[in-house]
Amino acid sequence: MAIQKNYDVIICGAGPAGSTAALALVDSGLRVAVIEKYSFPRDKICGDAVASYVPKVLNTINPRFKDAAMEFDQKVIVDTCRLYAPNKKYVDISSGEYGFIASRVAWDNFLYELASKQPNITYFLNQPIIDVSISEQRKEVIVKTKGDTFTAKLIIGCDGAQSIVNKKITKTRPDLSHYSGAVRAYFKNVSGIPDNTFELHFIKEALPGYFWIFPIKDNMANVGLGALSKSISNKKMNLRKSMMDIIQNNPYIKERFANAEMVGDLEGFGLPLGSRKVTISGDHFMLCGDAAALIDPASGEGIGQAMVSGRYAGWHAKKCFEQNNFTGTFMKGYDKLVYDKLWWTHRKHFYLQKLILDRAWLLNGLFTFLKNKTISRFLIKAMG
Repeated sequence: MAIQKNYDVIICGAGPAGSTAALALVDSGLRVAVIEKYSFPRDKICGDAVASYVPKVLNTINPRFKDAAMEFDQKVIVDTCRLYAPNKKYVDISSGEYGFIASRVAWDNFLYELASKQPNITYFLNQPIIDVSISEQRKEVIVKTKGDTFTAKLIIGCDGAQSIVNKKITKTRPDLSHYSGAVRAYFKNVSGIPDNTFELHFIKEALPGYFWIFPIKDNMANVGLGALSKSISNKKMNLRKSMMDIIQNNPYIKERFANAEMVGDLEGFGLPLGSRKVTISGDHFMLCGDAAALIDPASGEGIGQAMVSGRYAGWHAKKCFEQNNFTGTFMKGYDKLVYDKLWWTHRKHFYLQKLILDRAWLLNGLFTFLKNKTISRFLIKAMG
């Protein structure tokens, strides 16, 4: 028999967005339920890159959360991006700040353990969501899982690119012009990875996509290939085949994989890009992270954006209860926080992608300019 559970806030999804939203609601006095499809530790197909500003996001919630992140030991610190042009020449770019690479198994589990220890946060694991609705009559959200029914005044959808919350509440549908596809696998013993460096390879045969090598703990690397979905469709690209062709046949890549071993499977995933504005809030709901289409159009980065939006959603949820206002009009305050922070950078990166990623000659020329440190610093600052 299904049991009804009543909370103040329901967070759907316990990835970086969901757990950060939960952390932002610590000490709020609100009863928060976090519903997650799987148990922890669990994997999430991703590039595993965590932006340098993420500890600052946690610090704005509570300095002890930042301290915990700094002590998290399942990460590889990176401060340099090595960019390879189609002509195989490379340039090292550094913003002067440190990010890190950590498997989603480890990072998501860290955030889960951090948030689940808080007294007002309750996690419900192994609970796939089957329906979400908003009762106008009772002014509440109703979430049904395979086991239970949850009710709350407010729902925060953090349930990824295939968000059930988004599908059930909004009319937003994927647009291939603002969506990317990618594949990734883990490899052990990839040779030639420089210290504190992650790599992006713009290989002529794979344009407008790019191939990446991101180092993680224990001599492992996250290796993948991604491209804009519209280009994948138009060019009939097979990303899995293209990636393995690069590893097995590209002259300057294959030698680095000569003694490498793939660990696990080559898996694919979709990335809803933050290059268009979509519905991310309304009466009694907010969306965060991939569910809100907030992935960087150029880099494919999404963990940082997920945590930024999760923080804002948690903060705005407090205001909703303080003012007893859960209307779509009031929720626009959340939209403003998110888009003021991310929109302009995402649009610049979207146009950068469209301008250069399918033009090998332009990439070759750009990388020549980037070798000038003054020019590279200017472009890094200009592109956000």
